[in-house]
Amino acid sequence: MTELSAFTGDDLDLILDTPGVVMKGAIVADGQKNALVFLKEVTAGAKEFRAAQRHENAFVKAVATRLRERGTDAAEDDRELPFDDTAMAHALKQAEAATAFLRERADAADADAYAAWILRIATVIAESVKTREGGFFSKKVAISDGERVFLELLEQAVGR
Repeated sequence: MTELSAFTGDDLDLILDTPGVVMKGAIVADGQKNALVFLKEVTAGAKEFRAAQRHENAFVKAVATRLRERGTDAAEDDRELPFDDTAMAHALKQAEAATAFLRERADAADADAYAAWILRIATVIAESVKTREGGFFSKKVAISDGERVFLELLEQAVGR
């Protein structure tokens, strides 16, 4: 098992900051600029962060617990609507860097669990609000096209 204490400085920051960055990327992936949608997505992400504090993988649990101790709560971290599309690109790049780093320096099971957790955060956010893809009279979908593309790219970025 990989101990979180084995990482320091920029390496530790990369591991700890990536879940929040992915959360922001997932929030903007649907392209909506709606405060209610934003609130639902942030709430879904925050629940996933809290659930990870009881994760079956000790490394993911340690990361989530450290985030809580550090005061980086997903709900507090996103005080404004992050409608900049660069958030998605940044999330993909950082997720790729963090998982590649962990695959080099951590236990394979821990790296896989971390990558799966990153994907879970984005998926939970994407599924938290049903949207109408084709306009007002269209059928609501669980995951928008933009979110689906983001999730597929994220899956590729983390090597799953």
